[in-house]
This record gives sequence, C-alpha cells and structure tokens, in this order.
Amino acid sequence: MDEQKRKLKERLDRVWDPPDFTSLFSEPDAPPVQFVKKGSVLFNTGDPLGRLYLIREGYLKIYRLSEEGRETTSYLLGPGQLLGIRTLLSKDDRTLHAAEAVTPLKVQTISRKECFDRIANNPEILVELLQAYRDRLALTEKKFESFIYASTTPRVAIFLADCAEKFGIKVKNEIEIGLELTHQRIAEFVGAFRETVTLSLHRLEDEGIIRVNRGRVTVLDLQKLTDYTTFGRKR
Repeated sequence: MDEQKRKLKERLDRVWDPPDFTSLFSEPDAPPVQFVKKGSVLFNTGDPLGRLYLIREGYLKIYRLSEEGRETTSYLLGPGQLLGIRTLLSKDDRTLHAAEAVTPLKVQTISRKECFDRIANNPEILVELLQAYRDRLALTEKKFESFIYASTTPRVAIFLADCAEKFGIKVKNEIEIGLELTHQRIAEFVGAFRETVTLSLHRLEDEGIIRVNRGRVTVLDLQKLTDYTTFGRKR
C-alpha cells in the first residue's frame, strides 16, 4: 500500500472525527499567516470566487444585505474552520455573501488551484472537506428548522447551543462562549428584532439556563438549552 492510500485509509477509519485542515495549509509551501483587523471585510457579495481561508485565530461572520439594507448573518466561523468551501465545486464565479472580521483575525489563504494540487498529493484532505460540508449542511438545516417556531426564544436557544458547541470553553459545569455576542448580532442571525432577542435572553436567564454579562454568554444548563432546540418550547 503506497503512502497516499495508507493516509486515506487511516483518515477513513476516523471518518467521524472533526475536520482538520492542517495538511491543507501546512508545509511544504505553507501560505503565510495574515493578520486582519476587526471590522475588515475579506470579500463582498459579488466579488470573484476563488480562494479558501483557514481561520487560525478570531471570528468572522458571513452575511447578506437585503435591498432595504437589513443584514442577515448566515454563519459565524471561528478557529480551525474553513471559509470558501463553495469555491471548490460551485459553477458560480461570484460570491453570494460577504465576510467580515468580528474580532481581530489570523488567517491563511490558498487559491482553488493550490487546493486541488494539494488534494492530488494528499487525498485524505477530501475527507476533511466532506466533513466540513456535512457540518455546514447540518447547521443550515438546524437554522431552517428554527424558523418554524413562532417564538423567538427557541431560535435564540438553537443559535446559542451551536455557539456553545463550536466556540465554547468548559469551565467546571459551565460553558463560556468565546465570542462576544451582542443582542444585535444574535438578532441578525436568528432573523428577529433586537428588542425581541433581549426579551428571549432575559427569559433564558430567568430560567437559569444562561448568564449574560457585557456581551459574554455563559451556558449554565446545556440540557435545558438543548430542550428548547429540540422541542421548541413557546413560553
């Protein structure tokens, strides 16, 4: 068995492990780490599509603007996650969303051609990309499911549970979400007014499920938060 087949088989044996893009962005010819300031736009809607970004540190949002100028956040991405997966297979040559740093960022970036060249030499990378597609699809399905709820609170709960899973830091029996979440940012993601989101956060706090302090959300009871996402309780 040659080296490429061995690596691919080893990765397939761990098919349910989270994606790891180290080999895609590592030596030889590792792309340099770029520093991006908070508020900087990596690309706008309609820009040429052709690069992949690996987030090393920090967080960014993927969003769209309506004709009325209202912003809707589609995804939040953090350390270890890949931006630009559509670049590989989409026939579109323009981006459908914009990407903006919500904190200072460290990223690496490669072109579509560079990505294909690296896959040819390291076919196990295909498994990492499939895992990333799976995770993105699961998040999209979960977000669409949340919109069947008339109440905003289940939608907020789904968003916070996802952030706790992706960005959470476990401290004793609590989970601190590493990203600062303003009421407006949550509203842009769940498709609600900021005032309504504020009421939902207060409700979750009153039930002892979360704690909010200066934009930092701590999950106190993940099971109860998950109950909201599972049953869509409307109180």
